[in-house]
Amino acid sequence: MDRVHERLATFEQTDPDELRKTDAELPAVGVMLLGSTPHDSVGILMDDRNAERAISGVIENSYYDGRIRVIDIWTAIEYMESAIE
Repeated sequence: MDRVHERLATFEQTDPDELRKTDAELPAVGVMLLGSTPHDSVGILMDDRNAERAISGVIENSYYDGRIRVIDIWTAIEYMESAIE
């Protein structure tokens, strides 16, 4: 969580103390979901490109790479809309 928060502060060019911690907590929620459910993977839908990059960068090349997927919400919506047609 701290690494995500630090990366996000760098991307946003903001003091880490002034940055909301909600986005940085999402990977921890993903880890809790993986540990408490029978699912092999979970997804996090994001509408903040910088938070998406920060989270993906920390998860990448870790045990959770491929298990916690970070998905742009607009890409997900477009995919769902195209599946309906």
